[in-house]
Amino acid sequence: MDIYNLNIYKKGRGFTLVELLVVIVVLVVLTGITIPTYVLIIGRARETATENEMNNITRGLEIYITDNFTYPLEDDFPDSLKTSGIMTNITGNDTWGNPYQYTSSSGNNYILKSYGINKIDGGNDDIVFTNGKMTENGAYPNR
Repeated sequence: MDIYNLNIYKKGRGFTLVELLVVIVVLVVLTGITIPTYVLIIGRARETATENEMNNITRGLEIYITDNFTYPLEDDFPDSLKTSGIMTNITGNDTWGNPYQYTSSSGNNYILKSYGINKIDGGNDDIVFTNGKMTENGAYPNR
């Protein structure tokens, strides 16, 4: 009888419980690292997109005042930019779905505001353009 051909000396195929637990722990650690990073990147991307869109709107407002010698009043925004042909695809909402807050009572100046990620006025995440210049830059200022 050949002792080396017995089934008790052959190593079984498959993974041990310890190997499976090590793989699971590694996957949990990697997931714990990537999910917060992903959320941060998505937040920054939305804020950047909102800032770019608001910058385009302020450029449209500057063209509007050049043509009409006044900024549109609150009730006319954003329809006045659409009907004048300056911006045909202007949206009224930021990337979080909040409506832009536009104030211009006299037509001589304006404030364009997005409430940012927390969707409420105030805090450190509002994006504000005043007369064409960004005066508050949102939650991620160091991009």
